[in-house]
Amino acid sequence: MHQFLDLSLHLDYWDETIRIYTDSFPKWEREDTSNILKNIKNGTYKMFSYLEDGVVVGFYILDINSSLNYALFSFLAIKESRRGEGLGSKLCLSAIEYFHKNIKSDWLFIEAQQRQAELYKKLGFSKLSLDYRVPEFHSSNSVVMNLMLLKKNKELDAHSLKKIIKDIFHRGYSLVDTDMRIQEQIDRIDEIKLI
Repeated sequence: MHQFLDLSLHLDYWDETIRIYTDSFPKWEREDTSNILKNIKNGTYKMFSYLEDGVVVGFYILDINSSLNYALFSFLAIKESRRGEGLGSKLCLSAIEYFHKNIKSDWLFIEAQQRQAELYKKLGFSKLSLDYRVPEFHSSNSVVMNLMLLKKNKELDAHSLKKIIKDIFHRGYSLVDTDMRIQEQIDRIDEIKLI
């Protein structure tokens, strides 16, 4: 038997889920777990654990900002022993379905390295033609990634994207206003093209 559990209602699966998180992502790519838990409790994050026969084998997180009309598909991971079985696609499809049915925002973003970007493209995301660099956690460095978009109805304009990226860098990566990576990224947005 398999099921998705909303961790805001089932925190008894937190330890098992967060173990997959820490095992799956290098330190530079990991948000502090205390911040994740805080955001689950305050409703900013929706974190779903995927269970098979009562055991957590994967999870995903959606970071929701209704005031800026977007959600960020921020993390997805599968237990190492279960990778390569198509569970990543299953979790991604669950996140997309949740976005369409339960989130009133028009835009769902995801930051992806090239290999993962191919999967997300097959599932309906489009790459933004944009030099996008993700801040590393606990560092002043950045990493080149693809910023991808799944939209409902409303087109995305450069002005909205600048506000959204600033919000992602503030809330998601805990950057302060004086961190030059924010302005550098905003300056790289002239126009938006989907590829």
